[in-house]
Amino acid sequence: MVRSYEWYDGLHLMGNSSETKAALLEAAKHLIRESGYTNASVRKLTAAAGTSQGAINYHFGSRENLLNEAMLEFFKEWAGRSAEVDVDPEAEPLKQLAERSRPMVDGIPAAQPAFVMALEAVLQARRSPELHRRLVEHYAMLRRMAIEGMAATPRGSELPPRFLEVVASYMIAVADGLQLQALLDPAAIPTADELAFFYESLAAAARAAGPASTG
Repeated sequence: MVRSYEWYDGLHLMGNSSETKAALLEAAKHLIRESGYTNASVRKLTAAAGTSQGAINYHFGSRENLLNEAMLEFFKEWAGRSAEVDVDPEAEPLKQLAERSRPMVDGIPAAQPAFVMALEAVLQARRSPELHRRLVEHYAMLRRMAIEGMAATPRGSELPPRFLEVVASYMIAVADGLQLQALLDPAAIPTADELAFFYESLAAAARAAGPASTG
């Protein structure tokens, strides 16, 4: 059998259930990237993965579930990129934001394809309650990871839990917002040094304000 997509040639899928499931997921991601969610038909999915409609139903329950799983993979890829930044664990939260800002801004071009697909996942979630639920859970996990990271620092452990929640939401909003602005007008976003300087200035002001400050 000649397959439609050369990128999947060479895999022998039908004899291995886990490979078949992975092939369907990769096929879904490929088709969504190439022609969008709506155009990823069952016929195209099975042709790309070299399998049958029965395999889609067996592994995912439906075409929609398969495509939603692919959209969630895109979202996780974007979220993973935005979280892959090492910071000084002893630094105060604002100082950590300054340290994160440079690699975050510098990494915008490389992360943009994943962000575009993550944005499509969010839009698709408006029509899929299940996808919406899973994206909500994933954002909650990202906030939790950020909160735990800040709370593990000497300065962060002194801050009220709600303040840490606000900072975590802010960090995610900045990452998403800068990507969105860069997609529309790359010249409009601050440079990495400008954003780092902004946070460092806030940290300096917080230190000058004394122990009562939450910076």
